[in-house]
Amino acid sequence: MMHMTHNYMLGLAALVISFVVLFYVPIAYFWIKVNKQQRNQNKSCGSKNSIEQK
Repeated sequence: MMHMTHNYMLGLAALVISFVVLFYVPIAYFWIKVNKQQRNQNKSCGSKNSIEQK
């Protein structure tokens, strides 16, 4: 394996961490936002359950 200097490894770690933060955090934010909206829609559509029970 290639010998890596300490600075190279720190730079590589910084790139990976910044990629994870900039890529996955917005995806997680929008996923949670969409799930909350769907949960609120399910709560407001309680008429489905009352129709099935009758």
